[in-house]
Amino acid sequence: MLQVEDLRVNYGQINAVKGISFEVKEKEIVTLIGSNGAGKTSTLRSISNLIGKSGGKVVFKGEDITRLKPSEIVKKGICHVPEGRHIFPFLTVEENLFMGSYANKNPEKSNYKKNLEEVYFLFPVLKERRKQMGGTLSGGEQQMLAIGRGLMLEPTLIFFDEPSLGLAPILVEQIFKHIEKIRDMGKTLLLVEQNARKALKIADRGYVMETGKIVFSDTAENITQDPKLAKAYLGIA
Repeated sequence: MLQVEDLRVNYGQINAVKGISFEVKEKEIVTLIGSNGAGKTSTLRSISNLIGKSGGKVVFKGEDITRLKPSEIVKKGICHVPEGRHIFPFLTVEENLFMGSYANKNPEKSNYKKNLEEVYFLFPVLKERRKQMGGTLSGGEQQMLAIGRGLMLEPTLIFFDEPSLGLAPILVEQIFKHIEKIRDMGKTLLLVEQNARKALKIADRGYVMETGKIVFSDTAENITQDPKLAKAYLGIA
């Protein structure tokens, strides 16, 4: 579904992403793991064209989207749930969700009420809070709202950037269960996550990034069972 070839991202003289290549197949969860500064978030943001690329090619469902505007990429069916959530704090929960449907790739065919009920089924707490301002929600509820807003787009491919960031352990468990449910709904997911153990537990395949390069890739199970990788990234001696 997604092919990334020789992707490079520079910030001035700093080479943040150094010519990486990877792919995501339909209905997979693929995770990029690595320490802070490895280039994971820069990779996602450059694919979405939220930041410029220094080189490389991105192909989505056979179409070259390397130079498309972010708004055009969204309309192709790619949703980006960003690090830090970035919900609209002075809009209600329901208004935030409506903003997600605004960019639907097929607005004349979209079923707003059906999509809204699906989001509320997945996240019942959002239905309870639907008239509440987004900025008054807890961190976990805001993360659910950011995910729900993305689902209103009816995306084919979803990017998750650090969905567990800043959340209590019990909320992290909930968020990862929701991500699995979204895959079960037929979505394809690319997950960037510092909590490598959690990410690999739900992923089909993983790519390990280090200082802007992919240094290892395999099934999630094999990465977990590799002694050197487990020690370096999972804290297993």
